[in-house]
Amino acid sequence: MVSQMLGVRLSEREEDEIKKFVDMGLYLSASEFIRDSVRKNITSLKTVKIRNVSKITAKKEILEYMKSHKEAYASDIVEELGLDIELVFSILKELNKEGAVE
Repeated sequence: MVSQMLGVRLSEREEDEIKKFVDMGLYLSASEFIRDSVRKNITSLKTVKIRNVSKITAKKEILEYMKSHKEAYASDIVEELGLDIELVFSILKELNKEGAVE
């Protein structure tokens, strides 16, 4: 993947906050912090295309997903499987009652 260099303007306060994270060892450099922040923001803003599937199908897919992932947030399931958030919460509650997930 070819990368591009972009210039950004930050306030002094923002720069100081980034330096604190670097000094604490959470990031190797300010550039690493900025790249990580951009990636996280892009991920959080992605549009999720919701598929129209039955509750039974969604439940099977969620169970399979949970088998292959040690931990997952409902939002991860929504994004990965393209399921409606309310449907995911409903199914996770059911699975929790059944003892299939915690």
